[in-house]
Amino acid sequence: MATNIVTMSSADARPYGVRSTRVHTIAVALLLLFVASPSAWAERVINSLPFSLNFDENNYPDLLWLSSGATHTWMPASGWRGGAAKITPPNVEGYAGLGQFYINRLAVIPEQINVRYLAYYGPTWWEYGPGGKQIIINRDGNRGRPMIILRDGALAGQNWETWGACDGTVCKYEGGDFWPDGTDRLRIGDRPAGREAEWISFELEANTRTGMIRLYVDTQDGALSGLYIERYMSDTGTGGTWSYVDIIGGYMQAALRQDPGNYFMLDELAIDSKRIGPPAGFVNTVTPRSPTNVVAE
Repeated sequence: MATNIVTMSSADARPYGVRSTRVHTIAVALLLLFVASPSAWAERVINSLPFSLNFDENNYPDLLWLSSGATHTWMPASGWRGGAAKITPPNVEGYAGLGQFYINRLAVIPEQINVRYLAYYGPTWWEYGPGGKQIIINRDGNRGRPMIILRDGALAGQNWETWGACDGTVCKYEGGDFWPDGTDRLRIGDRPAGREAEWISFELEANTRTGMIRLYVDTQDGALSGLYIERYMSDTGTGGTWSYVDIIGGYMQAALRQDPGNYFMLDELAIDSKRIGPPAGFVNTVTPRSPTNVVAE
């Protein structure tokens, strides 16, 4: 198991996407006592697009970005196809995922950035996993940051969370607006309503000229296919140039409890300057076998 522990700056020590039904308050003062100045940040310079990482080899230790008890395990045969990165969430607010992907050293920085990856959530993710920012894309010359924020279904008894396309923390969900209203089709959580323990293709797209943020979602059964949510950068506006993809996985609140089923996995990561779409053969095909021997470390 390869892990890389990092710390957070005080500027990052703030909660995002507070969950409506599983609120876990973290005292900022205690968090600031816990963290120190940044060191050993994970990063990789992307010199050309498209960029891809299929996790069939354990060749990404430079990208592991874990803090506050979060863990990583390379799973050589548990991905949608081949290997996957399995990550358990932090014990207090922190990072759990991959990053940073620097794109500001490309010969020509494109106006549009697309980030696509497959995600798989364990059977107790909704019960014990944290909310927060699932992906963040940063730009220079404009502090606006397109991202995805996870929030719970709005109604009592809805045992699932959903994803919003956000300009900073100003979000749009398929059902509702800044907050989901409980009618969202994308549901990560307990079955039969939720989609835990299955691979889902997510793609976040953002354009500095048009100011559009788009979230694409594809499920293997075809129930969700293509554009899911779009919103204008109404909070920060257009402009600036892309600097880096900050984190994929999440800047998260604390896990409510560590549990063998409280994890997520990532596979088939791709970054490009245009729509990528799900991997070939992902949709409407015979589903690859479910991961085996996926247990918490």
